[in-house]
Amino acid sequence: MEILFVTLVALAGGALPLLIRWTDRHLHTALALSTGIFLGAVFLHVLPALSEMSLSSGAAQPHAEGVHPGVDLSHGHGGDPWLWLCVLAGVLVVYLIESLVLRTHDHDEAHQHRAVSLAALVGLGVHALTAGIGYAAAESHTQVGGALLVAILAHKGFEAFSLTTIFQLAGASRKSILTMVVGFAAITPLGMLLGESISAQMGELGMGVLTALAAGTFLFVCLCELLPEVFHHREDSWLRVTLLVVGIAMMMVFEELGH
Repeated sequence: MEILFVTLVALAGGALPLLIRWTDRHLHTALALSTGIFLGAVFLHVLPALSEMSLSSGAAQPHAEGVHPGVDLSHGHGGDPWLWLCVLAGVLVVYLIESLVLRTHDHDEAHQHRAVSLAALVGLGVHALTAGIGYAAAESHTQVGGALLVAILAHKGFEAFSLTTIFQLAGASRKSILTMVVGFAAITPLGMLLGESISAQMGELGMGVLTALAAGTFLFVCLCELLPEVFHHREDSWLRVTLLVVGIAMMMVFEELGH
């Protein structure tokens, strides 16, 4: 039943923008909300999750008296630096692919938007998979699993909405967008079904690397592509700022539901 709910919410969120006839101005305004959702996801969910993985994979060291358990003043900063290097790798790989591979063949704006939409899909896809695996691991704890399910449902609907608006900006056809939405809707349920098996095969380090690469992709897409695109034109600037903040606030609320 949980898998059905997650799938339906993602399908509904992804299909909603297709029911609206967007002008270019309206699409950029809607993109402000989507960008806020992306920023909220990476800074309030993905990076904190990666920090926990980094701390747990680092060498266990006693903390100084009076220092918060989550803070390590040692040289290693209480975490695994390789995971943070993977974040940097995620940023650089997407940047280099876009700059050296894609833009050398085609400089038009639509092609650039397509590259961004694919990078966003990869980042969100990895995030969705790890969310499903995380739910499978927590499902045995009724209270934690239930709260996590609510958070996943909220995330999936709005993240699917965001992906669709980005693909619309890239000029993708309705058929391509629907195919993307169906595929994206299936990722978290797949993680929920195969969670224990995938987690056992990849181990904690493998999951950490996946999360780190997704975080790097998120960071590049949000800060280097989506934000400049949202404010490329000066029309409705304050409305777009407001929607950006609303998107971040929504993800903050949904993140609290998962605790």
